[in-house]
Amino acid sequence: MLLIWVRLIHTLVFGVMFGSILFLLYCGITNQLSPWTAIAFGLISIEVAIYAGNGFRCPLRTWAENLTPEGQVVRDIFLPAWLAARVVAISTPLLGVACLLLLVRLLWG
Repeated sequence: MLLIWVRLIHTLVFGVMFGSILFLLYCGITNQLSPWTAIAFGLISIEVAIYAGNGFRCPLRTWAENLTPEGQVVRDIFLPAWLAARVVAISTPLLGVACLLLLVRLLWG
């Protein structure tokens, strides 16, 4: 039962973080900066710090692994397996582009 809660929490965190990345990308493309841009950037900064501080491994994944019985496939998030395996490969370039666009907007506004 606890594993289901971990998966739910992980899915919610993923939704907020990926939504924040998409929002930052939108802000960079449209040059519509607001206090929400700073909030999204702050959330992503916290996530990146936690992820990097944990050896570039999601602590919620580790928690799910510890709760999964031996010999079973680890399911740490309510996403299709093919998407869950590619979250970092998809979100990192999007975040990089968003940050570059925002930097350009801020410097050459």
